[in-house]
Amino acid sequence: MKDVFMYKKIIASFILSAFVFSPMFAMQSEAAILKEGFEPAKTPITKEITTTQKTVKFSDNILKRTVDDAIVPKKLETAMKNSIAHIYGRDKVDIIYANVYEIIKKSKDKRSLELMKEDLSRPSDWYKDEVIYMFYPDQFGVAEDNKPNTFKDLIGMLDYLKDLGVTTIYIMPFADSPMNDSGFDVKNPKNVRKDLGGMPEFKEFAQAARKKGFKIKADLILNHFSDEHEWFKQAQAGDLDKLHYFIVREDMPEYKVYKDEKIGYVAEYKEKDGTITKRRLIFPEVSDNHWRKVTIQGKDYYLYHTFYPFQLDINWENPKVLYYVLETVAFWANLGVDIFRLDAIPYYTKEEGTTAENLPKTHEIIQLLSAFLQTTAPRSIIQAEACQQPKKILPYFGTERKVEHKILGETKEIQRTSEVQICYHFPYMPAIWASLVTADNKYFWDAYKQTPKIPESAAWAMFLRVHDELTLEMVDPQIRELLYDSLTPKGAAFRKGWGIAGRLANFLDNDPDRIAMAFSIMLSLPGVPIIYYGDEIGVQNNFANAKKSAKDREAKQKKDKVKMLSYFDSRDINRGPIKKSVFYNATKDSVSFNHRVYSRVKKLIKVRKQTPVLSHGTFVELKTESPEVFAYVREYNGERIVVINNLSNSRERATVNFINDNFGKKGKDVYFKDLLSDKMIRARAQNKQITVRLRPYDALWLKL
Repeated sequence: MKDVFMYKKIIASFILSAFVFSPMFAMQSEAAILKEGFEPAKTPITKEITTTQKTVKFSDNILKRTVDDAIVPKKLETAMKNSIAHIYGRDKVDIIYANVYEIIKKSKDKRSLELMKEDLSRPSDWYKDEVIYMFYPDQFGVAEDNKPNTFKDLIGMLDYLKDLGVTTIYIMPFADSPMNDSGFDVKNPKNVRKDLGGMPEFKEFAQAARKKGFKIKADLILNHFSDEHEWFKQAQAGDLDKLHYFIVREDMPEYKVYKDEKIGYVAEYKEKDGTITKRRLIFPEVSDNHWRKVTIQGKDYYLYHTFYPFQLDINWENPKVLYYVLETVAFWANLGVDIFRLDAIPYYTKEEGTTAENLPKTHEIIQLLSAFLQTTAPRSIIQAEACQQPKKILPYFGTERKVEHKILGETKEIQRTSEVQICYHFPYMPAIWASLVTADNKYFWDAYKQTPKIPESAAWAMFLRVHDELTLEMVDPQIRELLYDSLTPKGAAFRKGWGIAGRLANFLDNDPDRIAMAFSIMLSLPGVPIIYYGDEIGVQNNFANAKKSAKDREAKQKKDKVKMLSYFDSRDINRGPIKKSVFYNATKDSVSFNHRVYSRVKKLIKVRKQTPVLSHGTFVELKTESPEVFAYVREYNGERIVVINNLSNSRERATVNFINDNFGKKGKDVYFKDLLSDKMIRARAQNKQITVRLRPYDALWLKL
């Protein structure tokens, strides 16, 4: 069978190459490209396919299909051209798409047979069945606290993850970086940090992970690059053209800073023509504006930064930036990355007079990236990191579409959304925490009612904690105050009251039952669950790591003469090294706190994976007689699971009201199997109600 696949690939590649480079294709001259004000890409296409005759016939009938469609499905070609028109102008479509097409073709030529087979065999919505585990590669399972991992060391943690039961491993930023923001300041997006073992060790780890059945998720940080990126270094050296790879201006506008009770701290700029531009300050404790002053050859320039001053926002309206990014996406897709997490996507484009968030051109960029990835690597998908309200997140899914792909001589229809396939549901995180803190389910249901319906193939990403803060941006002032007052003493303030840093176990008072109940909620809600490293064993806040990181950051930025108001990042308390022995001991020690948490989380993951209704089923609220009881029903293909969580630290006689079920006027005892304990649970049933007894912080997954 392998020989047959290889034969098809070689024949298809040979025939397509012959036609792509034949005289029937019209040539785009470099002069024509330069006339439009852009240089060609490093490897520009110089021939454009003539599409007047779409079907090419071969006498031996080995291959009979559209030349274009064999490389780029027509729907995806149209999508990319439309996006290019909206971003760069209709007069640039032919030139820019020609370069994009060449990148696609080279990517497909380099794609391995193994990946192409997965392109063909993998279900369209495979990601809905995943349980994701995220970690910093240098910090997860270290041998010693002061000895960071390399990728070769990480191979030793794969057995732990296999025992836990997760299916996708999200390796947090590992691209080449000076590490001033935990790797989110990328120096070279197509290389791996040397301290992690470089590209050879990454490939060795990825191969070992795939052999054990894991999928791989990685970051694409495409809003900004480090000030150590080659573009900025070249600009500093006098290549002023490279400044236009970033968002740059030659004057510093007048501005003022104020606090908006709805969105936080804002910098308000007065542009030259009188236009007022208002932008959120993401890190108000670090910088009071978005423009970093840089002097080159005696002249001052101002470069835009959404986040830290050493993270310079790239200019998506420069086509050379686009080509560079697409080559980067293709590079990692061909190394087998399954899920690309697009960091900070609401901020991709900036226009005067706007908030620089969720702009139309940003959506066009995402559509272009998505069509490109679906063309070059149909097995892979995109997840968005957009800290926004659901109504603003919804457009990032785009629209549902079915696309026919030609893969290894076979036709496959893939149903995906036109932008991203997974989005974090940021408002759910504070809503769940408000319900946990108050033992009142209304906070979650209020957030749920504001959540729009998403496309069929799309999914929310569910999480309790991640590497960032517990954001308080998308809650009203009362809930913000409630969570801040309740949780800050157990962690640390972030963004001047607009977030809280800290570990899950600390927030839940190190109570294994309460921690397990919180995981029960996350793992039974609709969406793809994400577990942050260490939370599954109850790891504690790490203030020592935060202090060390601040000291290192201060030394580096002072050396580079980068102005910052503060070097302390409270999020670093929920980061840092965790020993390998701590993880493996949690799998064996039956009396430790770590094991009590681990064993519960492991069981929850196992049951979720065995129960398709929890990853694919509908979700319906079940009314309860008391706010402490949080209940809902999941249904799929005739199977139903009722989830009942006790949010309180007291025993509860929980009465749950069903919508369509009727157990009869006369009360009676009925028994349901609890999938978590494998025991039959007695319930009192009457009319449309059942009543069960719950222990403090209990969680039941009852099969009806």
